[in-house]
Amino acid sequence: MQTIREVYAKPVYDVFVAWCNAKGLHNMADLAGADLSVPAARGELPPALLSRIKVMYTAYRHQHPEDFVTRSTPHRRPAPTVSKVASVAVYDYFAAHTDQLIRLADVVKSLGIKRSEVQRVLADAPWARMVDSTTYFFVPQN
Repeated sequence: MQTIREVYAKPVYDVFVAWCNAKGLHNMADLAGADLSVPAARGELPPALLSRIKVMYTAYRHQHPEDFVTRSTPHRRPAPTVSKVASVAVYDYFAAHTDQLIRLADVVKSLGIKRSEVQRVLADAPWARMVDSTTYFFVPQN
């Protein structure tokens, strides 16, 4: 696989090669996931140069399809897990307030648990129903 500097070796592409280095793009396969419209919109790359870059990239892809077939997809980080302590604390809070609507801000303030963690608990909780994005109520389980 060729590097971006090798393919875009002419001095006219120096701005593009420098931009790629700044973004951590080194090989031609790295350009597969790059959005080149962003630097053009910011004025970092002239539109005429961007057009020439895209033509060369397309030609390279047609000549070397094997460089792009074997490229692995990036792995996503697993979603953070909810702690057992947070689950129990939020459940206990809801069970103590069965006769009223429960605002998310009140739960966070009362328990001292991060809002995002409370939301993760409530997303999978069969005992909580959402009224709107910040208000819930308790549903007793049989």
